[in-house]
Amino acid sequence: MKLYKSIALIGSLLVFMFTLLSGITYAHQPFCETADLTMANAWQVPDSEISYAYFGNVYPESDVDYFKFDAVAGQEVLISLSIPDIEGQEDYDPSIAVFGPGIEGEVELPKGVTLPAGLGAMIIPLGEEPEYWFEEFGRQYYWNWDNYFFEAPEDATYTAILWHPEQEVGRYSFVIGEREEFGGDMQCMQSLASFWSPLVAGESPYTEETPMVTDGHMPADGEQHDHSKQLNMSGDSAPIVDLSVISLSDGSYNVRVQTLNFVFTPQNVDQDPVMGEGHAHLYVDGVKIARLYGEWYHLDILPDDAEMITVVLYANNHQPLAVDGVEISDQVMVADLMANP
Repeated sequence: MKLYKSIALIGSLLVFMFTLLSGITYAHQPFCETADLTMANAWQVPDSEISYAYFGNVYPESDVDYFKFDAVAGQEVLISLSIPDIEGQEDYDPSIAVFGPGIEGEVELPKGVTLPAGLGAMIIPLGEEPEYWFEEFGRQYYWNWDNYFFEAPEDATYTAILWHPEQEVGRYSFVIGEREEFGGDMQCMQSLASFWSPLVAGESPYTEETPMVTDGHMPADGEQHDHSKQLNMSGDSAPIVDLSVISLSDGSYNVRVQTLNFVFTPQNVDQDPVMGEGHAHLYVDGVKIARLYGEWYHLDILPDDAEMITVVLYANNHQPLAVDGVEISDQVMVADLMANP
């Protein structure tokens, strides 16, 4: 009898595992927004033909989330939006726009977003009313808006932005791509029960570094790094940094960070400081827009009123490097950049 029960139990487990793997195989690949998606920290879609579900947050109220995807001329890229059924989101309806080369027309974009020169933009039509739907694998109800197939006019990189016109915070599922394949962030999938909870004003939903939260990186144990404590170095062996910014014809910029006595070590982030290694932070008018792990960085756009771009060197443990209390940094004035395109 015990043998039969064991066989039955094993059989049940095999059926459950098969069902689980089948669900994963034929579902969108999930990813969660643990750090705010900004113009400088856009999510690069790995393959616009494969189906990805990006579970994100509009937070704070003025937040605009950025996604980049590559497409070839004539390719139809699926774009859709679902709103999880959580308290307070019964009528939550963010907007999505796509801009890039070959798109005809201009539309009203959210405050602070400027359309780069030579590019067109369009609002993605999502339909009049969403359909209420239960997703069995994640055990979650959603309001699903209509699917839209964006036809790429050219072989190019396109940018999708998502925001709420009335500046209301909320959570969403942004889906791009149609072909379902196994993959995604399993940690994201496992945390969905807690992720799909109402946003609370003043309580950031982000657990990783983001300029909307802090200038620090929050590790898994929740202990915040203290960037106020500088790591002072002697003048003879201290690193030197040189910042240069190159204007491109599409209105974006290539940022180059050259260093002496310093190497970028992304593999050692969060570890003890080592003389002459670490990473850098890139700022626009004092607001950090990116953490840099190499010499080159592509900056899509600058705010219309931007005045200064700054780079600062940091140790592996996120302490700013300094000499005699002065951070090791370099600056470029935007006015000078505009005067010498």
